[in-house]
Amino acid sequence: MPIFDIHTHIFPDSIAERTVEKVAAASGITPSYNGTRCGLLESMAAAGIDAALNCPIATDPKQVDSIISWASKNNQWPVFSLGSVHPDTENPEIALREVKAAGLAGIKLHPEYQEFTLEDPRLVPIWELCQEMRLLIMLHAGADVAFSPPYRSAPRAILDLLNKYPGLRLIAAHGGSWNMWDEVIDVLAGAPVWIDTSFVFGLMEDEKFMRLLSQHGDDKVLFGTDAPWRSQVEDARHFDQLPLTPEQRRAVLWDNAATLLDPVRKGIA
Repeated sequence: MPIFDIHTHIFPDSIAERTVEKVAAASGITPSYNGTRCGLLESMAAAGIDAALNCPIATDPKQVDSIISWASKNNQWPVFSLGSVHPDTENPEIALREVKAAGLAGIKLHPEYQEFTLEDPRLVPIWELCQEMRLLIMLHAGADVAFSPPYRSAPRAILDLLNKYPGLRLIAAHGGSWNMWDEVIDVLAGAPVWIDTSFVFGLMEDEKFMRLLSQHGDDKVLFGTDAPWRSQVEDARHFDQLPLTPEQRRAVLWDNAATLLDPVRKGIA
């Protein structure tokens, strides 16, 4: 059965090592590879993962153009890439139209690294444009091990955002909101939002994950790891041990990503 990892991270070779070292030091996490495309490909081969999506984050508005340019050059089988914009991007419409023109599926946003809440007025044009242009948003959701509370996103805020922008194509990463999973089940389960499994297995109880899958719908859950901050090998092995039907496995591991990403739909059948 083919596997698509919807949530990974790679960086240009020139900065990969120091970027991974910096994040590892802040989070206390030992990375599973060196942050390069080659490193990810080796990790994918070891885990039996067929394709993946890179999720870059612009931590400074000056990085947006270079991230979009680099992402467009690295958006090819078997590792595709999102772009990113920053809340302080001077003209988000120009940046988002560049994302669209480059053939990127959408953008990654991170409330902690980019210092915004989901109610921040700076994000209004970004939500509106992504909704209008049908661009996918990978949103870091919930807590983050590299930051201290209070956190800038939570399930209730995500639901409010979806109600305000009902056409938004949004993935709430990390099981809907990292380490807020009871609230995810109570508030977000069944909502029109995709949820990925990145940085979840071994941290959320399997019983709780199965309950979330059942209540949210296996058509809206995506396999993701957050590699290199998690091991693709270990997460793929953990997923394989869950009591899922073949149809559920196929949906989470591949078919749901194919619904969101044209290149995946055109890939392995």
